[in-house]
Amino acid sequence: MLAIVLLAALLVAQTCGSANQEISQEEAVAIAIEAAGFEPCTRTQCRQVRALRQGIPSRLYWVVGLAENVAADGEPTGARTFLVDVNTGDVTESR
Repeated sequence: MLAIVLLAALLVAQTCGSANQEISQEEAVAIAIEAAGFEPCTRTQCRQVRALRQGIPSRLYWVVGLAENVAADGEPTGARTFLVDVNTGDVTESR
């Protein structure tokens, strides 16, 4: 019985903590663009944002993908991905 109560308390603590998002998707894109040092192309396919939980205890991140430029054939010439911490706005990883 005690294990069930502890498990329920852990789940509630995890879900309540994620409701306090400080950085929006738009802010995460702006932070990633600043970290990238280039202006991504303006097409909607050039900017992708997804939410991702990582770690123990889990933290919520925005995964922001930016395509650099589009060549004549319509393909991006380069792309980078950034992990933006939802609570702090820190870029923790770039690939």
